[in-house]
Amino acid sequence: MTYFCTLASGSAGNSAFYFDGRRRVLIDAGKNVRYLSSQLRWLGTGVEELDYVLITHSHSDHVSALPVLMKHSRAVLVCSCDTYAAVAAKLPPDPPRILFAPGETLNLGDCLVRTFATLHDAMGSCGYVVGAGRESVAFCTDTGTVTGEMFSAIRGSRAVVLEFNHDETLLKNGPYPYPLKLRILSDRGHLSNAFAGRVAAALCRDGTETLVLAHLSAENNRPALALEAATAALERAELRADIRLAPRDGMCDPVFF
Repeated sequence: MTYFCTLASGSAGNSAFYFDGRRRVLIDAGKNVRYLSSQLRWLGTGVEELDYVLITHSHSDHVSALPVLMKHSRAVLVCSCDTYAAVAAKLPPDPPRILFAPGETLNLGDCLVRTFATLHDAMGSCGYVVGAGRESVAFCTDTGTVTGEMFSAIRGSRAVVLEFNHDETLLKNGPYPYPLKLRILSDRGHLSNAFAGRVAAALCRDGTETLVLAHLSAENNRPALALEAATAALERAELRADIRLAPRDGMCDPVFF
């Protein structure tokens, strides 16, 4: 039995869990260890049983738990060389680790992981496709756009965790300082609902069955707006999918393969 779920998704912290029946994989560690432990207990496991911790990039909402987590877990840290350089000073000395350049394919035990570069304002930022064939899930968040290379990496995944960060109208009319708005709207910022909806439709046309809408902004988005954008994009393309929202401070329902 293979399944995954997000444990938290948003600017206050991000994490997800993937289990293929043998390997327990945490993707990002942006909440404190107590929170992650409580979520994993609901899944019948714990931080001490993790095999690998995959990190997408070095921003605090993806790595804040990492220093403590690496002390209390036997897990191997997996991240890009640039990400490791950015976080190494905060970690225990010489942690078990696998470093890569985005674009490489890794074999973690018997768990296939394909990596791909994302466009974000953090060196070495990347996404992952975890698992193979019809048991694969892609994690594509914290990117200002989806390039052809990125799309090629995630297409065909049975499930995709895709960023639906903001509604452009809410962002432009909201309270954020103008430079921050420009950062979010840039190609190294975050995906809008409208852009992500178009990506979602293209993915479903290529076989994706489950979409998890992730990293919704608390200030510049609403769950209903993200759902509407995804649903409308699929309807225009005459496609259907299982669409789910990733809660900012809670677990989404596990997706089983």
